[in-house]
Amino acid sequence: MVIEAIRNKTPWQIRAAVNGFAMRYVEDWEGWVAAHRDARPDLFARILRKWQATRPLAMRRLKREAAHGAPFLDDLLESAVEPLRVLADLTVLTIAHRSPAQDEALATLWAIFSRLPISGVASCVGITKAVLLLTDGRIGPAFDSQVRQKLGVGRPATCREWLQTLRDIGEDIAMFESVHGHLRKAVPARFAQLEYGRLYDMALGPR
Repeated sequence: MVIEAIRNKTPWQIRAAVNGFAMRYVEDWEGWVAAHRDARPDLFARILRKWQATRPLAMRRLKREAAHGAPFLDDLLESAVEPLRVLADLTVLTIAHRSPAQDEALATLWAIFSRLPISGVASCVGITKAVLLLTDGRIGPAFDSQVRQKLGVGRPATCREWLQTLRDIGEDIAMFESVHGHLRKAVPARFAQLEYGRLYDMALGPR
C-alpha cells in the first residue's frame, strides 16, 4: 500500500508535528541514548513498562527482581545481541534493500520480543517499541495506536507484514525528501541528530 503520512506535508508542518510530540517521551528517549550500556537493561525495562508495551499483559522482569520463571528480560536482551549486531547499519530508509542475513535477524527480533509478556504473546506494539529502543531509533516507528491511525494500517500480525509497512514508510520519507530535502533539516535543531525511525515516530506519535 502507499503510505502518505508525511510525503505531502511541508517542512513547517513536519517541524510542528515533531515539536508537538509528548515531552515525557522526549525525556525518556534522551535518558535512553545517554545511558551507559551497563545501565540499559534496567532502563529498557522501566521505559517499556512506562510505555505500556505489553498492555494488558504483564511484562517480564529482569532475573534479579522476577517472581516468574525463565525466560527473564535479561535472557531476551542477550538473545537479541547477535541479530542487533547484524542490523547495525540498517535503517528504515534502507530496509527495502536488506540482506538475507538482515531479513533473518529482523525475524529473530520479532520472535524474541513476542515473548515480552509473562504469558501470552506481545502484539506489534511491544515488539516495535523494543526494536525502536534497541536500534537507537534506526528502525521505527513504534506501532502504537496513534501511529497506526496516521499510517492508515492495522496491527501487523507477522514479521513480514511489519517489514512491508516499514518499507512503505521508507518510501514515504523518500518522497518527502525528494521535494523538500533531508528530513533532519525540517525538524527542530535539538532533534536533528536523531535517527529517521525515531523522527518519524515523533512526527506521528502521542501528543
